[in-house]
Amino acid sequence: EFRVINNTYSVEAGRAVGGIVNIITKSGTNDLHGSLYDYLRNDAVDARSELAAPGLNKLRQNQFGFTLGGPIRKNRTFFFGNYEGQRRRENPYYNSVILGNLTLINQFKTSFGLPTEQLNVNRKSDYDNFLLKLDHSFTEHEYMFLRYFFNDGRLTNVSPLNDGFDLPSGFKDNNLRDQSLVGSLSSTLSPHLLNELRLQYGHRTFDFPTV
Repeated sequence: EFRVINNTYSVEAGRAVGGIVNIITKSGTNDLHGSLYDYLRNDAVDARSELAAPGLNKLRQNQFGFTLGGPIRKNRTFFFGNYEGQRRRENPYYNSVILGNLTLINQFKTSFGLPTEQLNVNRKSDYDNFLLKLDHSFTEHEYMFLRYFFNDGRLTNVSPLNDGFDLPSGFKDNNLRDQSLVGSLSSTLSPHLLNELRLQYGHRTFDFPTV
């Protein structure tokens, strides 16, 4: 479930700027349920992108995963998990200035003994992420959940600028890893009074080396 708020934020949103996207994660139930999915894109069956240069239209993408949720203790404790992976290979985009002056650029680089630019490089974008959520009801009036999220990304030949504005010699590799742990305790103190305590820890590793 997604909820987008773009004004009149409540105090729980803190110092929100621009907008808030609130995502409610699925929970397990008394029945065991799961799903399996795969999303495929391939330039062999896709229409050619208008942004792609001639001969540089490669796009191979698989986005796959599964979900599983169910009871640990019926009517009391539940789990929900999700794994998703992506494997993507593609050619970068280049703007018309680079494409129209590639010969001059390579002549200039050759005069200084530098390697020429080869536009037909392979860009990789690989991701693996998983989520695990536990829900537990202490009583009818007190409920808790814990959620752990992990995301690992491995990207090669990434443009430090926007796509189309630099050459393959300026591309970099990028590795990233995100982890977060969220816990919440909701207590109904009276028919008119509800208290929610929520804590979160997040950690990111972002490696974008320069040579």
